[in-house]
Amino acid sequence: MRSFRSLVVLSVLSLSLPVLAEEAAPKAKPSAEAPKPSCEHGVQKALCSRCNPKLSAVYKSKGDWCPEHERAESQCVICNPKLAEKGVK
Repeated sequence: MRSFRSLVVLSVLSLSLPVLAEEAAPKAKPSAEAPKPSCEHGVQKALCSRCNPKLSAVYKSKGDWCPEHERAESQCVICNPKLAEKGVK
């Protein structure tokens, strides 16, 4: 009788282990999450050419500058209206 109970307990445990393993596995977060904008212009504050005027020299040296609107070309929603769809203001 004792061995029968042991067999039943082992059977139940062996059937429930896959279910328990699925519940214990952490859910993976999508790695393709875009960084969230952190300034009022819709870009990361550390990269915003309007919040950080000192960055203008960096953008100008890379050829990424809009002289007409005095901001990085990659952040100029006036010249690139599609940026507005991404939340840039």
